[in-house]
Amino acid sequence: MNTDMDNLHNADGENLSKPISTSNSENESYKTQESNNNENETKISLKDYENFSFDVLIDEAKNLLSKHPVQDIREHFNQIKEAFKKKLEAEEASKKKAFIEEGGNEIDFRYETSYREKFNIVYNDYKNQLAIYHKQNEKKESDNLTERLAIIDELKALYQEPSDSSAGMFKKFRELKTRWHNAGRIPSKDAENIFKNYFFHLDNFYTYLDMNKELQTLDYAHNLEVRYSIIKRAEELINEPNVQKALNELQYLHRLWKEEAVPVQEDLREPTWQQFKELTNKIHDRKSELNERIKKEQIENLERKVEIIARINEITAKSSSKSHGDWQKSIAEVNALRENFISLGRVSKDKNAKTWDDFKEATRAFNHVKNDFYKNLKTEQQVNLEKKLALLEIAKEHAESTDWNHSVSVIKKIQNDWKHIGHVPRKNSDKIWKEFKETCNKFFDRYKKRHEHDNEELENNYAKKVYFISEFKKITISDDKEIALKELQDYKNQWNGIGKVPADKADVNQEFNTVYNSFLSNLNLSKSEINDYEVQAFVNKVKSQGNGGNLLDEEIKKTRKVIDDLEKEINQLDNNVHFFSNADKNSPLLKDVYKQIDEKRKKLTEAEIKLKALFNVDLND
Repeated sequence: MNTDMDNLHNADGENLSKPISTSNSENESYKTQESNNNENETKISLKDYENFSFDVLIDEAKNLLSKHPVQDIREHFNQIKEAFKKKLEAEEASKKKAFIEEGGNEIDFRYETSYREKFNIVYNDYKNQLAIYHKQNEKKESDNLTERLAIIDELKALYQEPSDSSAGMFKKFRELKTRWHNAGRIPSKDAENIFKNYFFHLDNFYTYLDMNKELQTLDYAHNLEVRYSIIKRAEELINEPNVQKALNELQYLHRLWKEEAVPVQEDLREPTWQQFKELTNKIHDRKSELNERIKKEQIENLERKVEIIARINEITAKSSSKSHGDWQKSIAEVNALRENFISLGRVSKDKNAKTWDDFKEATRAFNHVKNDFYKNLKTEQQVNLEKKLALLEIAKEHAESTDWNHSVSVIKKIQNDWKHIGHVPRKNSDKIWKEFKETCNKFFDRYKKRHEHDNEELENNYAKKVYFISEFKKITISDDKEIALKELQDYKNQWNGIGKVPADKADVNQEFNTVYNSFLSNLNLSKSEINDYEVQAFVNKVKSQGNGGNLLDEEIKKTRKVIDDLEKEINQLDNNVHFFSNADKNSPLLKDVYKQIDEKRKKLTEAEIKLKALFNVDLND
């Protein structure tokens, strides 16, 4: 059944005229409906995802998934996934190359990144939502197919088995057309046959309608009313501020005119159509207004993007003398500029490619300079870390020291040196500073409380040792060397059993050693003979007790500890000498250090000889 729609144009100016009774118009009607639906969907601009970082790609995927229907973002997710995959492969190849160049074995290389897991979580969420959408859509299309089949059956029965009055039949016919109009998509494999079938029975009904003047009059009146309502809405669209919205809705009105507003009585057919057509042309005339607005926006977007590119280049050019703090500010500013650039709308097609290339080049240049800075900074910070670790070791060596004057000087010096060493890697900074601070505080806490350690017990030990020395000086040693050595060893054991004395009175130990050594000297024994005797005396003691093996092991451990402590003390004293490299060699303080070194080296030699002798002890002899 042909109508006056032959010259009808849609919102894009394309001719939509097709006889409503042909199979082509059936499918076209269906396709037009789907096309209109797509026109009303929000358009999501594709972005240059390959230029995004891992974080930005993940955030972009999250934003798409949270703000848009899952069926509208398939292409975006495919491009994001591909960009993400390429970045992963590039980074893995780069790290693998560096690993091998540093001496690593290729088979041992493992590439791990938290970004992969983060992206997989978002992508799996997308796939799950897409699967749910398809499942729901399949059910919806199946339900729609059932509805359309029911409409066809009812339409067929309407003219083949008429049972209602003309008014009732007409009302039911309008309801069926409305239901068909509102029914959604059906499976594509069924679409062609279903629509052909519907329009076949629709044509048959119109044939029946031509033979029933009462029904035809009702249909004409209803269709005319629909036309007037469409014309009224078209008049309103002329003043719609959003031109694109007006064009989209106009396209819907044309489809509504074609499906719901034909036929009308012949004398009103052309006038109403011309009225609607004139309104359509007026709305289409506003396309130039839309184009001008878009053009203006694109010019403004281009100007802003050029400004952003210039600002990034300016930041890069001024980066040569920046500190870490300055770089952090620059990085934050460039990130903000990049986000602003991405969020800006389109520019004209002839400028788009160059603008993107200029932007990528600007950000690439900035990142190159930034990476060079932090690469050099990393090397410098590693050197600083090694310096601070060396100072920390010195602090630890003095933390338990009772050589107060010397250690105070050393600790204060390394604290000052610490201040003048630059930054260390962030992952080490807090930890090493905390340990250094606590170690220094430990020493100074002990230094402040050093007099509190002069308690009554230490004072009593001191009094006992003073008395012991006075009595020790009076003894007479046997002329028999072996007996004399045994007697001296007994006195030495008694002395060691008294215990410690206050630190500031430790000279009493040296006084005893002086008296003890004078007795040994009178025996005309070599140092090795004396050591052999002391070891043998210890062995005899061990053999006389049931736990001899344990005592021997314990003595070996003690001797080893003495050796370790002496070696550390000697090394520390050697290091301390470097702090006085510019001092006068006759300085009392420097002389005292050298004296301590000589004494400790002698003790070290004696301890090493003793340890060797202990290892040679056979408890089974």
